[in-house]
Amino acid sequence: MDTSAVVLRDQLRQAVEECSARGLVFAAKWAAEQLCNLSPTTLGFKLPASHASFTQGSAQAALDAEEKDSVSLAKCLFDLREFERAAYKLQKCSGPRAVFLRLYSQYLSRERRVGEAAPNSNKSAASDTALSAEESDRRRTAGEADRELLAIRDELEALDSDSSIDAFQLYLLGLVHKALGQRLRAQEALLRSVCAYEFNWSAWQLLETCVDTVQQPVEQLSAKVSGAGWMQHAFMAQLLVEQFGSGNNEFGVHHRVLEQLFPNSQFVLGLRAVRHYSMREFEEARQLFVQLQHADPYALELSDIHSNILYVMEDRARLGELAHRCATLDRFRPETCCVIGNYYSLRREHEKAVGYFQRALQLDNKYLAAWTLMGHEFIEMKNTAAAVDAYRHAVDTDTRDYRAWYGLGQTYEMLNMPHYACSYYMRAAALRPYDSRMWCALGSCYEASSQRTPAIESYRRALLGTAENEAVAITRLAHLYDDAGDRAKAAYYFQLLVEHAVKNAGALQDTAPSNSGLPLQGQGQMDELATACLFLASYEHDRGNPSVALRYLAQVVDGANSGGISQQRVDEAKAMMRAVSQNEYI
Repeated sequence: MDTSAVVLRDQLRQAVEECSARGLVFAAKWAAEQLCNLSPTTLGFKLPASHASFTQGSAQAALDAEEKDSVSLAKCLFDLREFERAAYKLQKCSGPRAVFLRLYSQYLSRERRVGEAAPNSNKSAASDTALSAEESDRRRTAGEADRELLAIRDELEALDSDSSIDAFQLYLLGLVHKALGQRLRAQEALLRSVCAYEFNWSAWQLLETCVDTVQQPVEQLSAKVSGAGWMQHAFMAQLLVEQFGSGNNEFGVHHRVLEQLFPNSQFVLGLRAVRHYSMREFEEARQLFVQLQHADPYALELSDIHSNILYVMEDRARLGELAHRCATLDRFRPETCCVIGNYYSLRREHEKAVGYFQRALQLDNKYLAAWTLMGHEFIEMKNTAAAVDAYRHAVDTDTRDYRAWYGLGQTYEMLNMPHYACSYYMRAAALRPYDSRMWCALGSCYEASSQRTPAIESYRRALLGTAENEAVAITRLAHLYDDAGDRAKAAYYFQLLVEHAVKNAGALQDTAPSNSGLPLQGQGQMDELATACLFLASYEHDRGNPSVALRYLAQVVDGANSGGISQQRVDEAKAMMRAVSQNEYI
C-alpha cells in the first residue's frame, strides 16, 4: 500500500472513531464502508496535508479526557434513544465532545416530539372541532420546539464568536439553521464544517440539501469546496446525480476519482446505477442494482430506486421478488414499504399501494419518495384533491423535488387549469433543465392556453435535452409553425420528424418491410409521419420540385402495406400523386 493510501486509511479510521463517538452513525458507517473498499494504491492521487486528521487544542483535548467517563455514559443513553437523559448527564460538562453530544441529544429529542405531534397521514377529517384541537396542539408543540432550536443555535453561535467551535459543532449549527428554515446560513456553516474536517459525510449530505442549483451555479459551489480534499468528489458526484440527472458531464470527472480510490465501493457503484436511472437507461441501471444486491444481499439502501426501475420496466416478477426480499429483511423500513407499494401499484391495486406509502411516512414523515409516489397513486385513482395534498407535502419537504412539481402540473392539467399547470411545470423544468419531458409538458400547457410563442420556445428547449421526447417536440413544432403560416419552418421540422423516424427505426419494436419508406410505430405515430410526408409533398410541389413531392407520397402509399397508416391518409396520398403526375395539383 503506497504512502497516500496509508494516509487515507488512517484518516478514514479516525473518521469512524470520531463520528461514532458523537452519535453520527450514518457518517461512521459511510466512512467504514469506504475504508473496507480502499484501493491499495491511489495511483498518484495526492491528499491535501491540511486534512490529515481531526485536531483539537491542548485545553479542549484535556477537557475531553477529563470528562471521558461522563461522555461514555451519555453515549450509552444516546444509543438507547434516551436523548433527554443523555443531555441531562452532560449538563456540567464543557468539553467539545460533551457539548456536541448534549446539544445533539436535545436536537434529536425535539425532532422526535415534533414528529409525534405531526398530523397522521392515515387520518381522514373527522370533525372540524377535532382537527382544530389537533392542529392547535401541533402548533404549540412546534413553537416549543422552535424555542429549543433557538437555544441550541444561540449556544453554538456563542462558541463561534469565541472562536472555540469545532467542525462537528459547525455541522450541528448548520443542522439547526436548516431546521429553522435559514438555508443560506446553514450552507455557510456547513461549508466551514467540511473545509475544517472533510470526513463527516453527514455534513456533506446536509450541505447537498441546502444547495439550490437554480439560484447558485454548480461551478461557484465547486470552487467553494475545492479545498476540502478528495471528499469533494463524492459530494459533487452525488449532487450532480441528484439535481441534474443526465444533464451534466462533470459527473464522470468526479466519479473516476472515486473509482480510483474505492474500486469496489457500493457507494460508488450506487452512484453509477442512479445516474443510469436518471438518464432513463433502465436496463443498465437494473444490472448495476443486481450487482449491488449480490455484493451485499442484506442492504436495503437504494432498494426504492431499484423498485422504481422495475416498475417502469413493468417487470412484475422481479419486483415481486425484490418486495419479498425487502419484507424478509426488515418490514419496518421506509424503503421496504416503498418497494411493496410499487409492487401493488404495478398490480393496479392502488388502495393497497397508498396504504404502504402511508406506512412509510409513519416510519419517516420526511421520506420524500413516499409523498411523491402516493401522489401518483391518487392520480391513478382520480382523486385529484388528495394528489395535490401529497405533492404539496413533497415540495414542503424538499422544494427541489422536480417529480412533485411535475406531478402538481399534471394534476392541474387534468383539472383543466393550464395556467396553474404551467407554473408548476416551469418549476420542474428549472430543476431539470435537460429533461425534455418537463419542457414538452410545459409546451403542451402553453398550447392549451393559446400561447403559441412560449409553446414554440418550450418545445425548442426540449430538443436540447434528453432524446426521449424528441419526436413529440419536433411534431408539435411542425404543427405550430404550420398553424402560424410559416411553411418553411414547418417543412424543416416535418423533415426532421421523417429523418428521426428513419434513424430510430432500428430501436423500434418492429420495422416496416424493406420496400416501405416508413418505420412501423403504431397507428398514431404512423399517421403523424404520413401527415409529415403529405405536407412535405405539398411544400416541394409548390416550390417546383414535383419529383421530390412524388417520393414523399410514394413513402405514404408504400408504408400502407405494413399497416398503421389510416386509409384516409393513403387515399390523400394517391389523389395527390395523380394530381402531381398530371400537373393538376395546385
